[in-house]
Amino acid sequence: MKDTDDSILGNNDRTEETVNEDNPEWDGSESELVADDDAEEYEIPETGIKLSYVLTEEELYNCLQNSSFYKTRGSRAIGTAVLFVLAGIAFLVSFFIGNTSMRRADMFFGIFCFLMAALVMIVPNIHMKSEAKRAANGKKINAEVYPDHIDIGEGEGAWSIDLDGNCVLKEFDNIFMICLRDGRNFAIPERVIEPEVYNEVKAIIVSGTKPAE
Repeated sequence: MKDTDDSILGNNDRTEETVNEDNPEWDGSESELVADDDAEEYEIPETGIKLSYVLTEEELYNCLQNSSFYKTRGSRAIGTAVLFVLAGIAFLVSFFIGNTSMRRADMFFGIFCFLMAALVMIVPNIHMKSEAKRAANGKKINAEVYPDHIDIGEGEGAWSIDLDGNCVLKEFDNIFMICLRDGRNFAIPERVIEPEVYNEVKAIIVSGTKPAE
């Protein structure tokens, strides 16, 4: 941890073993304290925690699985698959007890329905894996976590998340994912947060968002 501020992080006279217990997922990434450059002159500058990391393909895939868009598609896929399975069962029942002249057609459509059910369930998963692989381009994410907002990126592409309770927080697979109203998502893996600041970062994120229903 660089430039540690006791007033924010608390007493630093802790053993490494105790610190690591705060975040056992930590991968050795370093955090640093930064000042809020956007604070107005009349405001007391806030101190934030800077995080730099690269999302892995697996983490991106997990985020896609838990995004509202893919969850909706997943629910629709399940519903469609169930209908195909029921139709397939109906055709197979007709094959065994129905008109002999229609048995071939019943068998064909029964198998076709089961294959479609499998395809409907598999395609979204294949698409998510493809998107995760495409997005895992090694680009570093720079984020600064302040008590009331998170600044992301630098320069023209920079943007910010207000931690005013309007965003939804999803926690899964050791990832904090903040879901904005406009459909964007922002993920912070626990592994990139130093144990010394883990509780601080988690408290800021949890208090500034609302839990997923």
